[in-house]
Amino acid sequence: MSDIDNLVRAIDPAPHAPDQGPGARELRAAIMATQARPHRTARRLPWRAGAIGLAAAAAAAAAAVFLGQVTPTASPSPTVTPGGTVLSGTSILLAAAAKAQAAPEGAYWHLKQLYVGSAGPYGQNGNTYRLETSYLSETWVAKDGRGWIGRRQMAARPLDVEAWRRDGSPTEWEMGKDGGVYSTSPGEGTLTRLKGEQKLYWSAMPLTLKEIEALPADPEALKKRAAEAIRSDQDFAGSVEDGLPPTLASLLYELPASPQVRSAAYQALATLPAVRVEGRTTDPQGRPGVSVTFPIQQGQPTQGRLIIDPDTSKVLTFEVTGGMPQVKDRVNMVLESGWTDTRPSPPSAE
Repeated sequence: MSDIDNLVRAIDPAPHAPDQGPGARELRAAIMATQARPHRTARRLPWRAGAIGLAAAAAAAAAAVFLGQVTPTASPSPTVTPGGTVLSGTSILLAAAAKAQAAPEGAYWHLKQLYVGSAGPYGQNGNTYRLETSYLSETWVAKDGRGWIGRRQMAARPLDVEAWRRDGSPTEWEMGKDGGVYSTSPGEGTLTRLKGEQKLYWSAMPLTLKEIEALPADPEALKKRAAEAIRSDQDFAGSVEDGLPPTLASLLYELPASPQVRSAAYQALATLPAVRVEGRTTDPQGRPGVSVTFPIQQGQPTQGRLIIDPDTSKVLTFEVTGGMPQVKDRVNMVLESGWTDTRPSPPSAE
């Protein structure tokens, strides 16, 4: 049995199940016609995040991102089906698109992420060390535009324990001139209700929930709409073509796009030469997935890396790696992303 046959069976494992409609039939037909496309090197561009969250909380969230060295994930290996055949990167993305079509809905759009990085150096007289730092961030948006943001600082730990002990084993460290401290004990979770109808950002374009709902579910039309979002960002230095991968990727977990739009985003990513499916890997929490990479900084080896679960189409982790020394690598693990009926509450460590 071929890799495409295995892929189609993975998408539609019950051959006698009720017909899922013309969209599913067209996608299966597209997969059957798919051929792996050659990749070419694209110019790297300065990174610009896709959706940066609620407008009222965007500045605070951006200021709080922890930048630093992160534990590298396992090297990717070829992606194979249960039958042992290797799938092309294009086929993997199309398979994720099929799963995205079946995503459920609920009363609130909910995004819970764990940001991990480092801070420092701390200590004195050449006896210095860095901290591993992390925090939980959660956002909720109700369908009427009400918004909430939750935050919880997690326990920090010294990366060089002996240097920390020589420094007197402190349990708190100043974050910086803006105030706040890192601590060896986790902080309390907080929840803030935001005023007014919330807008979320796609590149630099603010969108209401209704405008996000109205995004096109056709891959080519979605790429054109993404190009408009990229052009709205006056700080973005580079071509629209090279800005498409991160902008489309943000629809996969940051914005409350419909299942059909997320499916179109996966299909659109499958057509971009700069996007590479590297194979199977695990994220920093040990969750298995598939690594998808794309360049994001002109003239530098910086790249964005998504780790997706091909069985559910969900994004597990997003990383920015290979940056210049003053722009440290960062990683955010997506713990929950989707519609839910669970009411907003302060983040817990569970």
